[in-house]
Amino acid sequence: MHKHVIIGFAAALAVTGAAVAAEKTMNLSRKAKSGVDSLLAYSSRWDRDCKESPLKITFTRQPANGTAWSVEADEVIPVSTPASGSTGKCAGKTIKSKKIVYRSAPGFRGSDTISYDSEGAGTIIHTTISVTVQ
Repeated sequence: MHKHVIIGFAAALAVTGAAVAAEKTMNLSRKAKSGVDSLLAYSSRWDRDCKESPLKITFTRQPANGTAWSVEADEVIPVSTPASGSTGKCAGKTIKSKKIVYRSAPGFRGSDTISYDSEGAGTIIHTTISVTVQ
């Protein structure tokens, strides 16, 4: 069973005169089975009213021994996330998010790495996922 993580952030940054995106860096580790689609993470943003905000995923490093992609999915906001901590009153609400999926080359076993940026609601999160393929 894979551990699923929502990387969410529920804030917008306002700067006098110009909007500047806040940036965060996340490093995650996951396990995947060789040659099988594996859900690695969810990424989402929401506002103070628990409504989803637009989100763009850009892969900055594709895995050397497979492929990674994102797809839109409904997801329940957890009680807390690695990126923003407590989700407060939004916990338990369902929003649109992006799930990050990985599939290794058939028969590959070993380590692989995926990097992507998720941008939305005034925040860019640079995420690197180390994948152990079994």
